[in-house]
Amino acid sequence: MPLTEEASLTPRGRRTRNALITAAAEVFARDGFLDCRIADIAETAGVAHGTFYTYFSSKEEIFQEVIFLVQRDMASHDETPPAADDQTPWHLVETANRRYITAYRRNARLMATLEQVATFNDDVRKLRLDLRDRFVDRNTHAIQRWQRAGVADPDIDAGYAANALGTMVDRFAYTWFVLGQNFEEERAIETLTRLWLQSLGVDHGRNRKKRKVR
Repeated sequence: MPLTEEASLTPRGRRTRNALITAAAEVFARDGFLDCRIADIAETAGVAHGTFYTYFSSKEEIFQEVIFLVQRDMASHDETPPAADDQTPWHLVETANRRYITAYRRNARLMATLEQVATFNDDVRKLRLDLRDRFVDRNTHAIQRWQRAGVADPDIDAGYAANALGTMVDRFAYTWFVLGQNFEEERAIETLTRLWLQSLGVDHGRNRKKRKVR
């Protein structure tokens, strides 16, 4: 439903639409995309089957709405306070990795479904890339700041590095929370952080203060 149409809904209409999205998230997480039925979404939302089509034309359309919510939740880990003078690169990267791992765990079943649908649906593939691009852009800018400040290896391509390191953390989380490989959380976050910084040539000095990098 276009934004203008959504804004024109009555309060009851918005509640019904939101209930359908919430129900769809539950059913997609439980059954995956291919086995999800619109009838199950309607039943979970407590509405008639036909009511679904008042708000959405297909399960593809409502799945995109669900993924918008996942994007918002996953991206919330970007909201990091400005670096304090005594925060080391280790602290900054560890904090970002911890927040991403926590958000991925919270959304693991829907992330698994997103990976599935992105292989055959162009619109969903774009949503997956948009989610990834948010993190890659943020990390690219961080690496460039560190290079300008003499903290990271200046010969590394910041964009390529951000893509590679983001993929490392993302696929590690996928293996952990979707495929079910067992990892110990603190050791996993420490290892990811160490690999992240060492690959950039950063002297992470966990217990040493670093100048603020702008």
